[in-house]
Amino acid sequence: MQAILFFLVFVNSIFAYNILIYSPAFATSHMNFMAHLADALTEAGHNVTFLVPISDEKLRDRIKVQTKYLMNVEQDKIQKMNTALGMDEMMQSLWTFVDSPRKNRKQFKLFENQTIETCANLLRNTEVYEKLKNSGFDVAITEPLSICGLAYFKMLGIDKTIIATSCSMYDHIMQLIGEPDHPSYVPAMQSSSTDKMNLYERYLNYQHGNSFVETMQEVFDLEIKLFSKYGIANWHDFFSETSLNFVNSNPYIDFPRPIIQKTIAIGGISVNVEKIKSQKLSEEWNNILDKRSQNMLISFGSIAKSMDMPIEWRTNILKVIETFPNVTFIWKYESDELKWANDIENVVFSKWTPQTTLLGDKRVTAFLTHGGLGSTNELAYLGKPAIMIPIFADQMRNANMLERHNGAIKLSKFDLANFELVEKSINNILNDEKYSKNAEKLANLLSKQPMKPKETVIKYVEFVSEFGPFPTMDPYSRNMSKIQIYMLDIYFIMFSSYSILFSVVVFFVRFLYNNLNVIITFNKNKID
Repeated sequence: MQAILFFLVFVNSIFAYNILIYSPAFATSHMNFMAHLADALTEAGHNVTFLVPISDEKLRDRIKVQTKYLMNVEQDKIQKMNTALGMDEMMQSLWTFVDSPRKNRKQFKLFENQTIETCANLLRNTEVYEKLKNSGFDVAITEPLSICGLAYFKMLGIDKTIIATSCSMYDHIMQLIGEPDHPSYVPAMQSSSTDKMNLYERYLNYQHGNSFVETMQEVFDLEIKLFSKYGIANWHDFFSETSLNFVNSNPYIDFPRPIIQKTIAIGGISVNVEKIKSQKLSEEWNNILDKRSQNMLISFGSIAKSMDMPIEWRTNILKVIETFPNVTFIWKYESDELKWANDIENVVFSKWTPQTTLLGDKRVTAFLTHGGLGSTNELAYLGKPAIMIPIFADQMRNANMLERHNGAIKLSKFDLANFELVEKSINNILNDEKYSKNAEKLANLLSKQPMKPKETVIKYVEFVSEFGPFPTMDPYSRNMSKIQIYMLDIYFIMFSSYSILFSVVVFFVRFLYNNLNVIITFNKNKID
């Protein structure tokens, strides 16, 4: 028996790859996405090292990953001193923040500082580098909101790399890997438009995309200075040198857009439907769901907290809740200060909710959510109708993306002050069957899609580990100007040629006409 076990372990070690995943702890949704990649590869038998530079100390204890090779890079005194202020104030301001390309760029400054300080701290921690440099990694994966991961991989001598985007797309990555960018019908990541835009919306969409590109380039320029003493001075080819671009997008949910061969959609990697539906709720939660015939979950995620919502909006939601006495509302709320709530019987406040398990329960009728991509994918895969109220970043795009499948209603965050609109929306999502039927239809489609996200990740990472990198997959369009890409020079030449030809024809006709008049006049005079 021991011989058989030894043989199985030996065989598994032969076919296992060593994989490094770089995932700074700066936002729960991003960290969870990368953790699901790590879990999928760990379950497939590979040796995954999950490297986590701590950007936000509050997230340190929320890192949940199956691999036994978890490496936290703790904050030193310098990082703590340089990133201590501003984050909580920024998060609170998100509720009343009015979205625009210029304001988004200013708001990004705090993230920029956090990113650079986190990277600087990683480089100061030489002990981590010493542990990793001789580990013999076959492939490394990072999210492209920073160039620190890719530059660090170069220091470690890892040439097989993959970027993994926790959002459905990043505007700056399309440009950097040579992917077609068409703002006329592809909504930018922070755009509030759908794929059907009027002239002004197309202009705003272009500005959103361009602003994000310029912002990220500024971050990369500052980050690369940290690596200059290691002989790494140019980041512009980092992304094109990667073997694959994983995106948290599903072609059956997302807006259609052109992609290149190295972009692989893995949207839904974080949603294990079978596991979710097999999970059991505690007796406490079961009792809550059994109280009334309908239940609605309310959660605005972990960044923009419900407790920071303007009091007028919170009290308005409560007034609406009172009009639905036969519905239990479960509200994820981060504070015990509930004097404003007036002890309404059909609302349950909880600092934490088992969100996925609740959404997988048939007793939960609908979801009121901020529209983070994690929640959006959960809704889609679990077939739950929703009211989506985006707060910031890609949430507007996510809400538009899901609403067009007719299983969700989108509202503006400023609509939370409108009693009639909120009441009508909740009544519709709870009682109009078309929303639940359309949500279930999309979930059924996703359950039968040809390739599952988890399978896709495992197969492609193994493929890159064995055969990567793939320099021939780097499109030459990256070296072309927009004039060349969009054939503007050809159109100009064609237009000029046709213009010249037209001018020649006009000149010839006028010449003939004038000379014909001269001839006619001459002959007439001769006859006379």
